Amino acid sequence: MKDKMKKAFTAAIAYGLLAGIIVAIVAIIAYFGGAIMKVFGFEYESPGSIVLFFLIAGIAGFPAEIIARAFPKALLSLEKITARGAKILFLVLDTAVTAVTMAIVDYFMDSVSASDISILVISLILAILSRENFDERV
Repeated sequence: MKDKMKKAFTAAIAYGLLAGIIVAIVAIIAYFGGAIMKVFGFEYESPGSIVLFFLIAGIAGFPAEIIARAFPKALLSLEKITARGAKILFLVLDTAVTAVTMAIVDYFMDSVSASDISILVISLILAILSRENFDERV
């Protein structure tokens, strides 16, 4: 009985720590992203609403991000486009998917107000930063 309680307690602490680390990483990205977006007209009620905005946008956009990442790889592996074309296509698709997702989240969140240009700028920056993960050696 004590072993089961110990294992459950250890697992709860480990999952809690993992969740805390993930939230901390999202918070750091959200604060930097919010600062960049603020230059272009992003408004928010509290720092927590920035984190929530980026967290929801990240979760909601995840399925589309997978497609945006896989489509250029598939075309590259079929030799329909070059490696440079795949990088450009990925950049365009990733920017579009992130922008649409953030616009939808912005529409439903009353605590934040993002201008179209702020969403487009941060979407492009995030796409450029994530391009390192694009592997052209398919």
